[in-house]
Amino acid sequence: MKMRSFCKQSTSVLTGISWLGSLCLAITFCCSPAHAQGTFTAASCNRADVNAVINGPTHTAVNGDTIVIPPTGSPCTWTSGITISGKGIDITGTGTPNTGGGTTGAGTSNTTIIDNISNPGILFAFTNLNFGQTAKIELLTLSASGAGTNSISGPMEFSGTCTSSGCANFRVDNINFSAGTWESPVSGGLVVMDNVFGVVDHNTVNEATSDASPLVQVNYSSWQGVGNYGDNSFASADTFGTAQTVYIENNSISGIQASQNDVAPPGLNAGGARWVCRFNTVPVLTGSSFCSGHGTAWTGRPRGQRQVESYYNNITVSAGHTCDSVHGMNGGAGIYLSNSISASGGGCNKFVAVDNPMFIKNVAPWGLCSSTNAYNQYPCSATSAYIDQPGSGAGGLLENLTSPVLVSNTTCATAFASSPSTANSCWPNPTPDPIYEAGDVMTAGGLGAPVVIASDGTSTRVLFNRDVYGEVSQAAQTSATSPFNGSSGTGYGTLANRPTSCTAGVGYWATDQGTWNTFNSQEGILYTCNVGGNAWSVYYTPYTYPHPLEAGGTTVTDQPPNPSNLTATVQ
Repeated sequence: MKMRSFCKQSTSVLTGISWLGSLCLAITFCCSPAHAQGTFTAASCNRADVNAVINGPTHTAVNGDTIVIPPTGSPCTWTSGITISGKGIDITGTGTPNTGGGTTGAGTSNTTIIDNISNPGILFAFTNLNFGQTAKIELLTLSASGAGTNSISGPMEFSGTCTSSGCANFRVDNINFSAGTWESPVSGGLVVMDNVFGVVDHNTVNEATSDASPLVQVNYSSWQGVGNYGDNSFASADTFGTAQTVYIENNSISGIQASQNDVAPPGLNAGGARWVCRFNTVPVLTGSSFCSGHGTAWTGRPRGQRQVESYYNNITVSAGHTCDSVHGMNGGAGIYLSNSISASGGGCNKFVAVDNPMFIKNVAPWGLCSSTNAYNQYPCSATSAYIDQPGSGAGGLLENLTSPVLVSNTTCATAFASSPSTANSCWPNPTPDPIYEAGDVMTAGGLGAPVVIASDGTSTRVLFNRDVYGEVSQAAQTSATSPFNGSSGTGYGTLANRPTSCTAGVGYWATDQGTWNTFNSQEGILYTCNVGGNAWSVYYTPYTYPHPLEAGGTTVTDQPPNPSNLTATVQ
């Protein structure tokens, strides 16, 4: 108010002094400091109008801005995309979103954009995001009708730079991917990300077959800002039950996988994936592997999946579709709990398929154990471990492009003097990091086995009750000794029915424990038996649900576009 009074007094005395008049005009029209965040509505959903309120000339977005894409002109066909570099903003359509734990899939959007952009086909590319920033894309209907085969790597891409403090956050929610339009055009994923944390929630996807690209391509190529190709993700401890991953939750997903880890945003490298699938609804699972990833050696230099969590998903395998495995585990550590599967058309072969990718795709620089290959446990035998195999955790940090070497020469030379190491290329000697599966249930249809370890050479290296602990029964505990008696595998049920005696390493999923679910009573804490046996400790508690980034979801109404070409007269 004092500033406004100063302007009024000054202009009445110093009429005609242009600089002072301009100053007063700026102060009068800008009731918040320059570059303050705000809400800005595009003139239409056309690409040029949307870009005008993100990258100018109408408005240049700053951190915290909300950019509203109205239904004016909808559907709008885009032939070029928009890059948002170094800024965390919210790009939203209009309509009524779904949010929180009580809803699944996308809400109602009034704004439709058709992606007809030539390869890489990116509608929105958030790049150079930094810790402390949050980027969002929300409440849109997206279609790829008319797009060419494999012309789109991913319509939405997010990438950033992490530090030891963390990564930037992102959220993709309430996107309705027009059914049947994305399977052929997309070669990567509907969301492709690298080095960002966040949540992909309340989206709806409906494609025909499992050949379609996944909902999310997950990568942490430079974990904590160190290295490339996911090397540091494999040299760093687990982050189970924390915000340091990407959460895929409350989506309705038909005909595609929720996750994969083969494709990175353009110009970046894949590797080091960590993700969570929870509380999703899968009306139609086709083929196999709903929440899955590939291991090291699948695509060459990038390291494979580092860790995965999957729990409380509801999955249906409809008649006429096959179900080999619900989850595929090709490397690192995994936790699979209380997933519900209905397969009335013939059942599933297994809940979790465990396999070492070295026996599927043997791509350089990795390879089978030999006197000339440095990256697997040596000397070679039927039981010697392979790099990043299922059930392995953090190991030594490798680096370099074509011939990765351990950062510490001392570690390699001392621990692996008998290995065929050349210039410090050798097995990273990871810590054991078992896979746990418990509480998964077939509500209709049969099951071959809860967990199957492939017999291609994996089953002599990855062992039950050392590297993998699977449920002994689909039934919950009825007492402290049945059906799980604590001697092997895993059980689930109330804490009161947990076995009093146990063998080291076995797991128990206590479904009446925990306060992490703020929506309903689907809780749980995973306990494991201590070294020495007969004593239990908390091993894993899931992260807060719904994800905190979901907080504050509101209905976005159609707003008039921001005024442009304003003129003012100083009096």
